[in-house]
Amino acid sequence: MSVSSNRLPDALAVGISGLCLAHCLALPVLAMAFPLLGVLSHSAWVHILFFCTAAPVSALALRGTGGLRDPGVRAFFLLGITALAAGLPWGWPEVIEVTLTSLGGASLVAAHLLNLRRSFRPVAVAAPVEN
Repeated sequence: MSVSSNRLPDALAVGISGLCLAHCLALPVLAMAFPLLGVLSHSAWVHILFFCTAAPVSALALRGTGGLRDPGVRAFFLLGITALAAGLPWGWPEVIEVTLTSLGGASLVAAHLLNLRRSFRPVAVAAPVEN
């Protein structure tokens, strides 16, 4: 897999994590203007759907690009997945749920951005041998 093709899974995962973050932060504000959105902001299935999409996409993207071998990427990934799982609708007060989910989404974005930065690092190439 070439370096440029490694960037697509990370970009997709950043987008999904960004959607999670936008859902947590923007949807409650929009729900005041559009009450139907309020139903979505409190629906357990939406949170579960985001987690069930973000977790495997992130894991596959980071595994496929070798990012999980990097300790910093792995730490942000594990923090993100753990916080997202803890922020699922387990009966927490809303402020804790939003905080955990926001922390999880931001941590996954950080993991993928670090992994993307890894892919832009120059690779040492041996000079051709002349005969």
